[in-house]
Amino acid sequence: MSPGSSIQRGTDCSPARQRVPRSRPMIVLAVAAVLAAPVVRAAAPRPDTSAWTCKLCVFYTGTKARVEAGMIYANGANFASGRYNGIDHDGAYVQAGAQGRWRTRDGAYGSFEADHLGLASRHIAVTAGQEGRYEVHVTYQGQPLRRYDDAATPYRSARDGELVLPGGWVAANATTGMSALQADLEPVPIESDRRTVTLSGRYFTSSVWTLFGTLSHTERTGTGATGASFLTEAVQLPEPIDYQTDDVRAGAVWADAGASVRIAYQGSWFDEKLDALLFQNPYQPLVPGSSAGLLSLPPDNDLQQASVSGEVALPIWSGLLSYLASVGRLAQDGMFVPGSTLPGGPAPLSGSLPGNIDLTHYALGLALRPLARLDLLGRATYDGHDDHTAVLAIPYIVTDTLPGGIGVTPRYAEDRVRLTGSASYRLFRWARVSVGGKYAHTHYGPLQVLTSLSELQAWGQATVDPVGAVSVTLKAGSSRRDASALDLAALPAGEDPQLLAYDYAPRDREFLTVRGTWAITTRVAFSLQGTAATDAYRRSQLGLSEARERELSATLEWSPASPWSLYLDSSYQHLETGQYGLQIPAAIAWQAREGEYFWTAGTGGTWTVSTRWHVRADYLYAATRANMSLESVGGYGGFPQNDSSLDTVKVDASYRWSAALSLRLRYERANFGSNDWALQSVYPATVPQLLALGVQPYRYGMNLIDVSFLYRLGH
Repeated sequence: MSPGSSIQRGTDCSPARQRVPRSRPMIVLAVAAVLAAPVVRAAAPRPDTSAWTCKLCVFYTGTKARVEAGMIYANGANFASGRYNGIDHDGAYVQAGAQGRWRTRDGAYGSFEADHLGLASRHIAVTAGQEGRYEVHVTYQGQPLRRYDDAATPYRSARDGELVLPGGWVAANATTGMSALQADLEPVPIESDRRTVTLSGRYFTSSVWTLFGTLSHTERTGTGATGASFLTEAVQLPEPIDYQTDDVRAGAVWADAGASVRIAYQGSWFDEKLDALLFQNPYQPLVPGSSAGLLSLPPDNDLQQASVSGEVALPIWSGLLSYLASVGRLAQDGMFVPGSTLPGGPAPLSGSLPGNIDLTHYALGLALRPLARLDLLGRATYDGHDDHTAVLAIPYIVTDTLPGGIGVTPRYAEDRVRLTGSASYRLFRWARVSVGGKYAHTHYGPLQVLTSLSELQAWGQATVDPVGAVSVTLKAGSSRRDASALDLAALPAGEDPQLLAYDYAPRDREFLTVRGTWAITTRVAFSLQGTAATDAYRRSQLGLSEARERELSATLEWSPASPWSLYLDSSYQHLETGQYGLQIPAAIAWQAREGEYFWTAGTGGTWTVSTRWHVRADYLYAATRANMSLESVGGYGGFPQNDSSLDTVKVDASYRWSAALSLRLRYERANFGSNDWALQSVYPATVPQLLALGVQPYRYGMNLIDVSFLYRLGH
């Protein structure tokens, strides 16, 4: 195209329009010619545009697709190995998938993608649209969660929300006396499946206006694990899972060269099919008539929210102003469940708890460049929770045995302001320094433990590039969190005022991060990162007193020759905490220290053997260790060590028989082992006062073979 060319909106490009000097005689002649021309009713013939070209308007046209079909065979698989992918047992699985796209010359287009169709983790996505007019997406996502396949329980599901014991059950004061326990145990998989279907789309009403909308439906079904107690006797239960969530999002966007506005509505509805879980007492009742327990489940709730957001380009300092404002309401109206299952116990409260919290959120951001070397960023946000839930005083019973007193519905009203800012200045071509900080202040409403909470953080950062191949960044900072005095009257019954929750306890934090990269040669690159952070809870007399984190990671990449590419990486992390406690009723002070260690090391690479063969191999080793020591006046002790280790080998090879047909071969070997003293060798009757599910720590050794064919078609 010539320098004077212009491109019109749309997918077609018109030929260049030449700029003609203004001339009155030519205008007069043109008008006269139009007036003298005969009237033609037939449409003028369209010009031949087949030879017109536009280098800026190159779009793919045609159809392309790829189909994959094969088989996966697994040996040694269980719930631990298939926790998220669904390969949870030995045997064969279908490996099937497809990808494709198409586009026509008039701007219509579409695409589809389907992966893991033979597994519970299958994913399907379809997109269709018309350039500059509309676009529609439809997706399906399966999300399996496999937790334990070795659980066993005597409970049976009688109907929705009720667990019963088998006929002839022998109750006792301890699991060792439940003579029918072993005979009545049945396996129960602790697993669930989440399925999400989403429909979304955009409609371009003009060059500046776009309408959008999204509908989403999620269902989750299965069995989880929960616990309950009858004073000093506990039981683990297979909890039924059955709920759905519906989401709606809709709005409009206006965007021009210097500004944009987005107006949106969001609605979300959560529907729990069960109100409560009723279960029989497997023990001899401590109180006559205490033959069942009752647990409430999450109540139905919904969210309604409207928002407006956007950006405005400022006329000075290359400024950009961003803004966001939203208002909404969280609501629930779940029915009350009985506070006791005892015959003749307190009558349940009538009606429901009309929970309502108004939500407000405002945010304002500003980015400026007053100097060529100076960048400024700032943001201010406000979040408000206005709790309109009725304050109710509710008498409660402790495990159908002891009167618990009066409980007051908790409050969630709060106002939070957060200010963040940073400045970055390039001192030299090879050096940049930055400083920044954050201030947050939260004011809590009445009937809450705290009145206010504030945190102040400051940091500095320097980046130097002494030579083109080396870059080093150092960042350091500290923060301080302070809280108001506790409102002792607002503390839950039985809570020690000396024990402060970790999320609002006053804390001092210091942190340091170092990052470096070095391109040793054009084929070798090295990177290193280290982090250190220390927390001190200076006002905590009991509970968490200090915490430390140390982390180091490194990566080496090497491409010795064009068909080869290799890598080596490793990481180390150490977490350490200290806490104080008091033994009741003897008031003996004790101190506990817990350390957690994480190591990973991996290597691998790719090799293009020939134009037909391509191979990738990876090896990973990861290990963890956790231990806790305990010191008190009575001496020194500790808990058994928890640890885990994982090593995997993966080899993925592909052979291209022809331009259309390829063969894929994949082998994976994975070994995982763990030790957890809280689960290790704890079976249903191991602990006298705990009827357990008997789940054991995760362990597996799996071999996986995948053979599949890929066929490509289209142009």
